Amino acid sequence: MMNKKPQISRINLRPLTKSEKTLLVLLGIVVVFYLSSSFILTPQAEKVSSLNAEIVTLDNQIADMNNTIKKEDNIKKEWKMLHRERDEILKNYFPVLDQAQIIYLLNDLIVDDRVNISDLNFTNPSEEKLGEMAVQNMSISLPYSGSYDGTMNIIKSLGSSPRRIVVDNLTMDREGDSNLSGNITLKIYSLEGIAKTDPDVIHVETVDGDREGSLIASYDGYSDTITSGGAQGGAYGSGKSGSGTGINDSDYVKVYKLDDFETRNYSFIPSNENIKGTAEPSTIKKSGKYSLRFEYNMFAIGQENRAYVDLGPGIELKFPPKTISMWVDAFGYSPGTLGLRFRTQDGEDIDVVASQGISWLGWSEVEAQAPQDLDLYPLTLTHVYFEMPFNRDDIGVFLIDKLQAYYPVNEDSQGNNQPIYDFYVVKPGDTVTSISRFVYGTINYKNEILTNNSLTAGDVLPVGKVLVLVRR
Repeated sequence: MMNKKPQISRINLRPLTKSEKTLLVLLGIVVVFYLSSSFILTPQAEKVSSLNAEIVTLDNQIADMNNTIKKEDNIKKEWKMLHRERDEILKNYFPVLDQAQIIYLLNDLIVDDRVNISDLNFTNPSEEKLGEMAVQNMSISLPYSGSYDGTMNIIKSLGSSPRRIVVDNLTMDREGDSNLSGNITLKIYSLEGIAKTDPDVIHVETVDGDREGSLIASYDGYSDTITSGGAQGGAYGSGKSGSGTGINDSDYVKVYKLDDFETRNYSFIPSNENIKGTAEPSTIKKSGKYSLRFEYNMFAIGQENRAYVDLGPGIELKFPPKTISMWVDAFGYSPGTLGLRFRTQDGEDIDVVASQGISWLGWSEVEAQAPQDLDLYPLTLTHVYFEMPFNRDDIGVFLIDKLQAYYPVNEDSQGNNQPIYDFYVVKPGDTVTSISRFVYGTINYKNEILTNNSLTAGDVLPVGKVLVLVRR
């Protein structure tokens, strides 16, 4: 028998019609569109929507920033006012409980001859809760004897103290027909641990006793008025650097000390995080007891590469000085620039270069030309700065002392020298005695205040009255 080959069945596919081909193409397009919509278009649309929302948020932030920038001047003015208010409040309280300074102040307050106080008894400092704050305080017991009027005068005098002294308790016993005896208990509160303030309460005036036969010599470098002939100019005319014209010129011979850095009302401020340093007192000085020790460690890679010394509330200048100088004690050379920053009442900062580079060792007087445009005044000297060139690094220390301004000689039409005056606006509770104590640290100038303002003892000072005070 013959083997038969298996037959393979064949499917005969007919060719697609034109309509079927069209439908298949349409189906493919639909599938591609679906896949694109699901995996490409929808995520992209969501991302675009998210980016649009982010743009709106960033636009709002930019608008807020622009509004803040527009308010910058007002913010600076408000900050300055708040800073002044803070300083005024802090002036009313003792920064530390220092018995020596308290005794010195009480000795100036208790001056009535009709009352005899033979003893001062201090308690140990203690804490007292005032609201949520723990405040340091100290009590002082003053046994006394004297007349009623004298006792009341002392109580009023204590109330006029520039630093708050609370009369916590007062006892009176009749000692005779016209005399009383008893005890006055005072309480003094300290800002120690609450606010950072100058620890010195009492400023002790010094006098010029640097003459032959004088028993009291003034501190090194003391100056008041230098005559146009230069009789005293030699004390200041050497060792200068910078481009100043020299204080021996007859055009300007009145020296006014702006800051002798005896109190620590200054602070160190860096312009960026790569600037390090400190500003603190030093006993190496040109005059007085202290100078300012300026320490810096700078890597100059920022847009501004400066180390600032903030002069606290600043030093107000009401009229352009011819020049401003400061004594600088350099321990090494440096390419950095030393300068001064002034601020107008509109909040505009004006920088003035005092010295391009530190090119000396030891003490040297550095001068800067103050702005001369009268329209800028009153002007406030706010900072001393030290700036390094870009992409440089440097470390160093120098001292600053005797920041001074030189004004035209103050002469009247007859050629007599006249002092420089300041103005004081009377506040509620002010007396001539309290103003003298507040401004000068002593009551010794009360008669001068009376004379310069055509007042007599016992006159009531209206609140808001402007008094003329000699600048010292």
